[in-house]
Parts: sequence; structure tokens; C-alpha cells
Amino acid sequence: MSNPTMKSDLVFAAGTKRPAKANVVIIGNGALGLFLADELIERQVGSVVVVGPSHRDTGASQAAGAMLGCFGETTTETLRTDAARTRFELGLSAHDKWPETLRRLDEFAPSDRPLQTTTESHIILNSVGAELDTVNFAAIIDALDQYERPWKEVDPADIPGYHPRTESRALRALHLPTEGAVDARGVLASLERRLRHGGAILLDQTVRRLVGSDEEVTAVELDDGHLIEAGTVVVAAGIHSESLVRTVFDVPDLMPTFPGLGFAMIAKRTGGEPFTSVVRTPNRGFACGLHVVPQGGGLEYYGATNRLVHTVSSVTWMADVRFLAQYSMQQLDERAATHEVTKWCTGNRPVTLDGFPLVGWMPLSGLYLMTGTYRDGFHCAPLLAEHVANELQGKSGIIDSIFQPMRKPVATRTVEWSIDEYVTHSLAAWFETGAQAAPQMTTSQLTDYYRNLAVQTYEQLGVDYALGPDILWYAQGNLHGARRVARYLRAFKGDGDVAEPTGATTGTGGTR
Repeated sequence: MSNPTMKSDLVFAAGTKRPAKANVVIIGNGALGLFLADELIERQVGSVVVVGPSHRDTGASQAAGAMLGCFGETTTETLRTDAARTRFELGLSAHDKWPETLRRLDEFAPSDRPLQTTTESHIILNSVGAELDTVNFAAIIDALDQYERPWKEVDPADIPGYHPRTESRALRALHLPTEGAVDARGVLASLERRLRHGGAILLDQTVRRLVGSDEEVTAVELDDGHLIEAGTVVVAAGIHSESLVRTVFDVPDLMPTFPGLGFAMIAKRTGGEPFTSVVRTPNRGFACGLHVVPQGGGLEYYGATNRLVHTVSSVTWMADVRFLAQYSMQQLDERAATHEVTKWCTGNRPVTLDGFPLVGWMPLSGLYLMTGTYRDGFHCAPLLAEHVANELQGKSGIIDSIFQPMRKPVATRTVEWSIDEYVTHSLAAWFETGAQAAPQMTTSQLTDYYRNLAVQTYEQLGVDYALGPDILWYAQGNLHGARRVARYLRAFKGDGDVAEPTGATTGTGGTR
């Protein structure tokens, strides 16, 4: 199920725009694919070809806010189990690589604005997102203290650029001086320039299928039928990765990934005090929370929505546009109403069924999978590139083996816990979106309503594996999604054949 080393007998023909052979073909030109290509070129492994459409129309990287935040993303679930802590520490290690990463890219960066747009974040706690905000805000402080990272509580009124409507003002705020953000689109452009300078070939095309046998993958076929023979094929195509792998390897126990459709917008400030830091809420309501990210040049990134969908899409719902615009004005800055939107950003995050990345060798020789990073792909890309390059060269990896792609689903919760999470996230989404109920309907009645929905969904699925709140929401509202979830889990015959739940660490961390 692995390759000890990359095959190195293929010859790179300098100047060939559509090569017939390459040492490594990377499918996907988002952050994961480009950072891996850069690492391989740096190591002089031979010819490297990256295949992906230049528009990256449905990809997550081109739409990313690119917050370099570990602790800002912390929730009550982040450190509750060994597996979740392992995933968190992956991001923490990646965070430490970004200063050197930016220095390496500086020569190829755009001249009009820096790649790092801010070096700090503010986390605000208002009353819009319900109880989930409060417990996650506390979890952020607890994690910062556990890992001895700097923070301080500040007066929300002192945050530059933060001018919400009075009824949505923050009651508390944290300053995180080491969690900033980068210009995602600037980083991608800089990587492309650096790769071309280093001799990599970037093909503005898509891959139709992988070519091989029952034992190995030997080539990729482009959308126009052109074949590229490859010593190693790395599939790092985000949400498209699973379908590509299945063109040559179709088994029921391959972990499914689902499109996490997200929408954001970049706006030019037309007046008022600009934001100088990331300003965000804690994670809330099935998503990463409301946030604004300075982009340089008077631009600000407002994000982001998240909904799991059945099919990959490059468009979003009008309801999501209204949600983001209205609540950015309400919770972040009233002056945003007159800002000029310069770019609409829509992307599809690759969301695995168990919520953990898929990184490692596939059973077919010569095939490596690198996807399933959900919201952490851009942030973790430099670290994952180093890990994957090591494994392609037959060296020891630097991340935990828990992320192997052909694993059993990792279990981090009970069904009862899953139902409680679903209820808490649903209430957070209800109140944030301003949903209305009959005046006599109480919060406890809403709670019972959502709990009954979750219980019914588990009964209809007929599985004992406990799902994350976003996957449960998807299965509850999408018949095709429910069938896909159930079919995969039944391949493991229930809890007896999924990975054992990992032990809880300090604290309960629940969202009940």
C-alpha cells in the first residue's frame, strides 16, 4: 500500500509544454498541490507537472480568507479527544512554518501589496450566535493557556475598524498577537511564478481519469485525451479528488468526501476606519464564524458561509449572499453597507465523513492522495508539502499516521454527544440568521424540535457511528447524502468495524 521511493527513470524534456512523461504529476493547483510542487522542485526530485485549470473555479484555495489561525478556530471539540488534539497540533506545527514560507515567496510576490496582510487577530463574543459562541470563546482561552500562547482580553471598542450596530456589539474580545492572515490569491500567484522559475510545468487543463491496472497507476489522461506517463501521481484536487481516484480504484471502503460550499466577498472600503487585524467570532452554526480579513490596498475579505451540498458548484444561494452582507454590516462594521464589492468568492471545501484529512499512499502503487483538509488546507499546506515530499522520497513522514486515506472512520463522539452537538449548532444558526417562530415558542421547544430531527435521522440511517454536526445536518436534509453516508458506514458493519473512539483528554468540553 505504499511506494518506498519515487520512480526516477523518467527524463524531463526542457521546454516541453505538454510532456509525455514526468517523475511526479500533481493533480490540483490549489494550495496543497502548489506547495507540494514547490517542495519537490526545491529538493530537485526530477520533473514535476501540475495539472489544474487556471481559474480554479470551484476550488477552495482561490476563495480562501487564508487566516493563519489555530486558536481562533478552537472549539469545545478541539482538544477533547486524542484524535482531535492531533489534528489541532498539525495546524499548530503548520503555523510555525509560515514565516519561513513567506520569506521564500517574497521574491515572487506582487509588488503592490504584501503577502501577509496582518499579523494579529481579535476574537469577539457577541450574543448573536447563541450559547455555542460562549462555550467556544472559553475553549479558545483554555487552549491558549494550555499551549502557553500569548493573548489578552481587550475592550471591543478599541479594535480598529470594529463598529457594529449597537444591538450586536461584542461584550468581550480577545487579542491574539501571533494569528494573522495572508493574501490567498497573492500566495497562489507567487507560488506559480516561483514554480515556473524553478522549471516545473503548470498545465492549464483538467485530468479526465487516472490510467493503470489493478496494481499500479502509471499515467494520467487529460481532458483532451493527452496522456502523461508518471512515476508517481499525487491527487490533490480538493473535492474532485475522490471521483478521480475512483476512475481507477473503486471500492466501498474509500472514505467519502462532501463539498462544503462556501461564499465570501472582497470589498473596497469607501469610508470609515479600516480593519487592521482579523476580526472574527468563534466558530458557530456549522461554520467557522463571521470574519473580516484585511487584504491590503483598501480591500477587505468578508466571510464566510458553509453548507454541505450534493454536487460541486461555482455559485451560491441568494440567501447566503444576504446572510453575509447583512451580518457583516450588523456585527462587524455598519459602514460596510457602502463598500464596493470587487470579487465574489465561491469555493468547495473537501469535507470527509469523519472530519479528518486523507493524506497518504493508496493501495495502488504510484498513487498518493492528499485531500480532505476542510477549512485547514491553505493553512496546513506548507507542512503537508514537507510531509508528502518525505513520503514520496521514501523518508519518514512528519505527521501522525491517523490521517492515512484507507483508514476506518475515526470516532470521537457517541451518538448522544453527536445529537447534542447538532442541536447546539442548529440553535446557533437559528438565532444568528434571525429566524422567527411563533411568539409563544420557547428555546426549549426549539431544542426539542432539533433533537427529534437528529434522532429520526439516526433511525433512518440505521448506523451507530456518531457523525459531526455538519455531516448530520447534511444527511438530515439530503436524501442522496443520507444514502451515501449509510452505504459507506454499512461497509464497516457498524461501530464494530470503525476505528475505536479515542480517549477524552482534560475537561469535558461538551456543547450540551
